[in-house]
Amino acid sequence: MKIAFISLFKQGFGGGEGQAAHELAQHFAPYHDTVLICPGDHTGPAEAENGLRVFAVQSATEGVVCVPALSAWNVNKILAFLDEFHPDVMHAHEPALIGLIGQIWARMHHVPFVYTAHVLPSKILEFGTADVVNARIMRSILAESVTRQILTNFFENCDALVALNDYALDSLRQFGHAGRIFVIPNGRELKRYAICKNTNLSSPKRVLTFVGFISERKNQRYLLEVLTHLPRHYRLYIVGEPLNLAYGQQLRDFCQAHGLDNVAFTGQVEHKAIPPYLEKTHVFVSASKMEVQSLVVIEALASGTPVVGLSNETVDELVDDQVGARLPKDTDPAEFARHVEQICNLPQPEYDRMCENARQRVKRLDWTNVVALTTQAYESLLSENPPVTQKASTGLANLIALLPPGEVRDILAERVTALERTIQEKVHLEPGASLASTIQQVRRVPASTWFFAGLTIPASVAGYLVLRSMTSVSHVKKSTGRLRLHGFRPRHWHMHQRRRPALDHNGYEQEP
Repeated sequence: MKIAFISLFKQGFGGGEGQAAHELAQHFAPYHDTVLICPGDHTGPAEAENGLRVFAVQSATEGVVCVPALSAWNVNKILAFLDEFHPDVMHAHEPALIGLIGQIWARMHHVPFVYTAHVLPSKILEFGTADVVNARIMRSILAESVTRQILTNFFENCDALVALNDYALDSLRQFGHAGRIFVIPNGRELKRYAICKNTNLSSPKRVLTFVGFISERKNQRYLLEVLTHLPRHYRLYIVGEPLNLAYGQQLRDFCQAHGLDNVAFTGQVEHKAIPPYLEKTHVFVSASKMEVQSLVVIEALASGTPVVGLSNETVDELVDDQVGARLPKDTDPAEFARHVEQICNLPQPEYDRMCENARQRVKRLDWTNVVALTTQAYESLLSENPPVTQKASTGLANLIALLPPGEVRDILAERVTALERTIQEKVHLEPGASLASTIQQVRRVPASTWFFAGLTIPASVAGYLVLRSMTSVSHVKKSTGRLRLHGFRPRHWHMHQRRRPALDHNGYEQEP
């Protein structure tokens, strides 16, 4: 098959969502003709990632925020590339921007379009975005009703959605989506973690670890409160960088106020450095309020590290007393600490059995299994012959008129017009049938999709220009040592000092 994946993140950006999108494409590449369309410095073919072809879209990036410039020139380049590559299936990981352009191309060419829901649709504004920019501003710009309308339209124009687990499936159904949904989990390369040895309980110290962005949703403040109820020989590593500096400052202030010198904020580390952190960890701790399917919890279990976590979608799916402890959302920090101590005080043989249970719990989540399930989903879509349907609709000229005046609208109008001859060759038309009705007969792009594309294109260009200007200011201020941009993190942020902490030979922060 020829597969085109779409991600809104560069390699190494976007947390678990971006990582899963890139890795899925990379694991497809050895078996299928695969391309990944994602942000880059310039629009066009980019350097391959581990044998995977990449088509980059010019974007501005600051921190975890990435905005593609969907100008007329860039949109035309994306469409021209898709015309040339002509995938059998398109698979997007975000319901906007590049994903929306890809969806329009897929609907126009009758190519199956699949979307993986990495967030709960009813709470999309609470996943990451609200941490990067002011949540109140976000909710005023993207009111819940508008967000629901955009997502509903996007979902309706997908041939299938992918839910990561049964919790995500229920959320999509409750949102009102009645179309096809495949349940396919995130994957991990489990052999990277299988080599981790069980932590030795004879050590005088006890190491707790959390990995992930520092944000209110991840709830690291709760973990600091837990630490106040544990003996001083317990040490907490928080691996990750803040999405919002204000929340990071709150954590710093809490540590100072409570004399917590047994907390290590490592900053962001490369993904290949995560297994050594997990190998030295006695218990992986999580207080995240929402996690559709957390990659780091999967990785912790795969390394044989027991997990103690507050109830969320991932913890409820994967964690119980056989592999750690699953606690109610309203659990008191002292009670959480008690469960941590209980595991850390187990006899070594019992602890080792828990570690082995953890590995067994996630063995089905290896990428080889996930790729096989995804391939089966594609094949089922390609084997179908969707019926030709009639839909009442405004004329196509009126649909295109919904787009803002300019080159982008002209480009899309020309492409739709050019499709008329091809459509007429494939579909028998009644005398006098209009192009608009022809497009509708073969389930082409509906009016609402054109409308949302019209909103997306100018918004993306404006966002790109704003972000580029902020990045330019950031670079200037970095050179003068005066960088302070509220809401965005510096590239190398660290809690306690300007410079990176000294690391030992294993890549861990040395004791102060």
